Amino acid sequence: MPYFKNKVFFVRHGETEWNLEKRTQGSHDSPLTERGILQAIETAKSLKNHKFGMIVCSPLGRVLQTSNIIAKELRISNLTISPYIAERNFGVLEGRKKEESLKLFPQYWDKEGHFIHTSKVENGESLEEFLERIKQGVEEIRSFSETKNILVVTHDHALHAIVGNIKNIPFGEVQKSYKFNHGEPINLG
Repeated sequence: MPYFKNKVFFVRHGETEWNLEKRTQGSHDSPLTERGILQAIETAKSLKNHKFGMIVCSPLGRVLQTSNIIAKELRISNLTISPYIAERNFGVLEGRKKEESLKLFPQYWDKEGHFIHTSKVENGESLEEFLERIKQGVEEIRSFSETKNILVVTHDHALHAIVGNIKNIPFGEVQKSYKFNHGEPINLG
């Protein structure tokens, strides 16, 4: 039995200034680059043959900017903001480049320089809190999908958590198996 009653496509927001600078965004924001704007337009073009009843998106600016571009291109008037699918709050790491974070906060990184996802980052959101919030978002999307096709615009870590929730895969395993490119739509139901 399908997870969603109608079609649900997921899209990661377009490229941002901080993506280019390799800064941790999390709950902070930076605007889309010119390339990010073009990615949103291309996303809309690639989805033009699908009829969406609504867009569900994170409240963060980069996602709202991406969603508004897609909504305009596809003439979707129902844009619903869901705080449940916002990116994880990375606390003191946000706005910093990885090299700076490695020096200032080595406790959040393993020997290979990979972020330890189970870390409770100062002023941030724990993995458990994040996954529970995303679970609520998935249930909200599932409810919306009862009556219409939906386009969901969100973030990289949020997409990993959503896939893990839908497919019952641990978050760390999803991170190894899935990559979400900016503006690339995927159909999960």
